[in-house]
Amino acid sequence: MSKNTSYRHLETWIGRNLDIAAEIPAQGRLRSSFDRLQGWQQARLDTTYADLAAQPRFSKACRFFLGELYGGGDWQARDRQLARVLPIMRRLLSKQLLHALGEAMRLQVMSLELDLDLARILADADSIDQPAYAAAYRKQARWQDRKEQIRLVRSLGEQLDDIVSKPGLHRLVRVMRRPARLGGVGLLQDFLERGLDAFANLGEAEDFLSVICGRELQALEAMRNNDDWPFRPWTGTGPVTPAGQAAPEQGQGS
Repeated sequence: MSKNTSYRHLETWIGRNLDIAAEIPAQGRLRSSFDRLQGWQQARLDTTYADLAAQPRFSKACRFFLGELYGGGDWQARDRQLARVLPIMRRLLSKQLLHALGEAMRLQVMSLELDLDLARILADADSIDQPAYAAAYRKQARWQDRKEQIRLVRSLGEQLDDIVSKPGLHRLVRVMRRPARLGGVGLLQDFLERGLDAFANLGEAEDFLSVICGRELQALEAMRNNDDWPFRPWTGTGPVTPAGQAAPEQGQGS
C-alpha cells in the first residue's frame, strides 16, 4: 500500500462523511428520531462497557471508541477541518496513519448510515427500549453490514495498536499540536491525539478488542434469534436498560 493510496482512501471517506452529514435533516421527525437513537445507543454502550471504562487501563480507549467513533462530539465540524487540511496531512503523516484515519472515517460512515436507516424505522416510536431496538434491528435485517461494522472496529483497533508501537508516529502527532491550534483545526488534532493516547495506554490491545467485538457479536446474534433483551448480560445487577426500563429476569421476555 503506497502513501498515495492511503491518502486517496482517506479523501474518499472524508467526502462520504460530509455527504451523509448533508442527508441528516436539521430538524423534523427524522432528525428527532436520529438524535433519540444516538442518545439511547450511547447510553447503552456506556452501560454495556461500564466494567471496562472503570478500569484505568481501558478508560481512554472506551471514551474514544465508544464515543468519538460512534458519532460522538462535534464530528461534522471535525470532518470539515479534516477536509481542509488534507494536503498538509499528505505531506506530514505516514501512510499507516493516513490509512488508519481513512478507516476511522469509514467506520463513522457505516455507523451513521446504519443509524439513519434505523432512525427511519423508529421514527414513530415515542421512546426506545431494548425490545423496540431489537425489533427495529430485525426489521432492518442488515446483519452482514453490522458484522462488517464490528469487524472494522477490530481492524481499526489493531492498526492503532500497531501505530502507537512506533514512537516516531505518535511523537509527530504531538509536534503538530501548536500549528493545528493556530490553523483552526484543533478538533481534528484532539481527535488524533485522543485516539493514539488511548491505545498507548492500553498496552496489549487484544484484551480490549476481544471484549468489545465479542459482546457486540453476541448481542447481534441474540437480536437475530428473536431475543428482545440482547444486552441483558451486561446491564448490571438490576438489571436496568440504558433507557431506564427494568429488564425481565433471565429466561423471560425473549
